[in-house]
Amino acid sequence: MQSVTALPGFERLLEVCQGRAHPLKLEPPLSSGGPVEPSVAGQPMDPQLAALYARAGLLWVRDEFYLFPVRHEQRPDLHRVNAHWRKDWVAPFGSLLVFAKDDRLAYCYATVPSLADARGVQPVVWVDVYEALYAVPVASCVDHFFTTYARYLEDAPKPSADEEDAPPRRRTFPWNASEAIARDTELVRRVQAGHFDFLMKESARAREWVETWAGRL
Repeated sequence: MQSVTALPGFERLLEVCQGRAHPLKLEPPLSSGGPVEPSVAGQPMDPQLAALYARAGLLWVRDEFYLFPVRHEQRPDLHRVNAHWRKDWVAPFGSLLVFAKDDRLAYCYATVPSLADARGVQPVVWVDVYEALYAVPVASCVDHFFTTYARYLEDAPKPSADEEDAPPRRRTFPWNASEAIARDTELVRRVQAGHFDFLMKESARAREWVETWAGRL
């Protein structure tokens, strides 16, 4: 069984961005930082997320998403964002652990501590905060989120010579990533078992979309 702290999906995302010349910024952890704290605003830290923070102080994929730094004096950081999140949102959404944000809009990515497996590994959801709050499952774990995002970027059309200096044609994750998400068999199993229903009940659009790739009847 693969170690929970191995991050092949993260490595794959870096390779895909490099191969496609997709702008990416990756910074090492702050040299003064000690071990990653075991909890964030009262919720247990996912072990794969902790492994990622042990290797990266900043991760930014242009036009896609960025990872909140663990702690930062000037930028929104993991601990402050989640402390505010607990105050702003009621259950069950207040119990999510938000770790990343869309690069352009307010959509967030979060792990679900209440759905952690026996190893403490938590699935990942995409959260819409604009209307009736809801979340949709996108990965069975943090590293598979990176695997899925790498596949999504690989499938994106490359700009033509005439389009190289133009703004990128905006595809949206997760809505345009159904095929990549559905390759996560553990996630599909959990969706079919109804594990994420409590996060989708406020959005018919979310439920219908998940049914299209999870094969749930």
